[in-house]
Amino acid sequence: RGKITDSGPPDSPGEPAQPSMASHDGGRKSARTTTGGRARKCLVLVCINLSNLVCHSVYSVLASFFPQEARAKGLSDEYVGLVFAIFAAVIFVSAPFVTTALSRHGKRHVYLAGLAIVAAGTMAFSLADQINSLPAYFCWCFVLRCVQGFGSALEETAAYALIADIDPEAVSFNLGVTEISTGLGYMVGPTLGGLLFAAGGFAAPFVCIGIALLPAMALIYTIVPDDAAAKRAAAGQVRAEPEPTVALGQLLMRPQIFAIATTAILGNSDYAFLEPTLAAHVESVATSSTSIGMLFSVTSLTYTLASPLMGWLSHKQRLGPRNVIIVGTGLQCLGFLAIGPSPLLRWVWAGLGGGDDDGSVSLPLVCLALFLFGVGEAMSMTPLMEDMMLSCIDRKHDVINSLSALMTSCFSLGQMVGPLIGSFLAARVGFGWASSVIGALLALQTIALVYLQKQSKPHQFAGYDCASMLPPSISGSATPRDADDTTELAGLTAVPPDLLGGPSGGSEMADGDNVPDNASNATSEEGSLETSHLQRHRGTGERQLSY
Repeated sequence: RGKITDSGPPDSPGEPAQPSMASHDGGRKSARTTTGGRARKCLVLVCINLSNLVCHSVYSVLASFFPQEARAKGLSDEYVGLVFAIFAAVIFVSAPFVTTALSRHGKRHVYLAGLAIVAAGTMAFSLADQINSLPAYFCWCFVLRCVQGFGSALEETAAYALIADIDPEAVSFNLGVTEISTGLGYMVGPTLGGLLFAAGGFAAPFVCIGIALLPAMALIYTIVPDDAAAKRAAAGQVRAEPEPTVALGQLLMRPQIFAIATTAILGNSDYAFLEPTLAAHVESVATSSTSIGMLFSVTSLTYTLASPLMGWLSHKQRLGPRNVIIVGTGLQCLGFLAIGPSPLLRWVWAGLGGGDDDGSVSLPLVCLALFLFGVGEAMSMTPLMEDMMLSCIDRKHDVINSLSALMTSCFSLGQMVGPLIGSFLAARVGFGWASSVIGALLALQTIALVYLQKQSKPHQFAGYDCASMLPPSISGSATPRDADDTTELAGLTAVPPDLLGGPSGGSEMADGDNVPDNASNATSEEGSLETSHLQRHRGTGERQLSY
């Protein structure tokens, strides 16, 4: 009596049926699968961070010894600066074209190609010391820095796309973790380069860093899945069809994305602004190169440690990435006003009856400003990808490659124009007014972000259900009223159907109940890519994150 059989319920209806052994096994298998998937994602993130650290040390490794060696060869300061600047310039020019390579050949192949090009260019740079002819020496260094910049454009753009694919709902946190390796690469590069140069001469830093990229390539090849092969297998094709791509110019037509791209340029130029100007500004309070280097480390170390925290904060419910970015640009604005200090602050202080301020440099105030730079840049840079994805909720998976290229271009443009603007303004109007100009630009940018946020509901809350905001041709479940709500939530005027391209970019449904095949395919594809979903509770106004 009460015996449970496979063919039916227990004899006694009052006794609950016990779960079978099969259900226990299935639960254990599901748990193991989930745990294995998380472990694999973490391993992929670790591999990307290791290679990212080495690649960013390539950018900064020259700082400790190359200028002296180049001058000994007879190269002027202008040409030395050109060798440094061309790296970021090539990244800025090359990154938009990487989108096509990502869609045709897959993210992993492009990432590996970038690492290989950076490794080859870095090891070839070690031969520059053997060249005695000054024009040949400059051309060799210039061309190889171009090669390194092109490889870095491939690597950085593919890295952003891979990170976005790891977990689309935790992009900001994963990018924050990745910024740790970025900051460490910038900090370790000069120190490591100086030690290796002292131990093994000119060639040692380049050979060691180039060789260090080889095991990173092997790890990426082994651990990171081949997305192009997976798509070919899923489609049953020998060669996968290229992913739909979106031109960067079309993305920038959206005001929200244009504003975030401008924020990326301004926010990433603060540290670059200080590179040619800070040493002369603080020479009265920091007399040695060691003390100046420690001042620079305040910003880089703060940025490195704060980035994961800001990525986590931007994903918190009721906060969202846009609010974090706005606070970050505000902090950077305060930092530029304080580091001068700005003549505007001196006038305000005098107007409040604080007496006359001679504008002398205060070391504690400089350290406070550098700390604000680090925290503000971490807040304004880390959530950029997630914020731009909110601006493209109708095709957020199709635009990941293009958004990655846009981020890479904007970051490199900020690194390129920062030193130019800083040295130009400081030489003509003084450091205090130069920093005030940048602070004013950041203040205007903060105001613009606040205004655009009020026009876009997805940027006001972190808990909106992206699926419910999709138009009927994509989600396959929205009513005509929901479709109108989508335009309102986007905070923009209606976007032309062909703006984002692709066969399913903006097709209209002739019947509200029948979903086209391409719409259902898009829905199923998004479902397979999402690891969590956001649920919007209507009526109460509450938004919460459910997994």
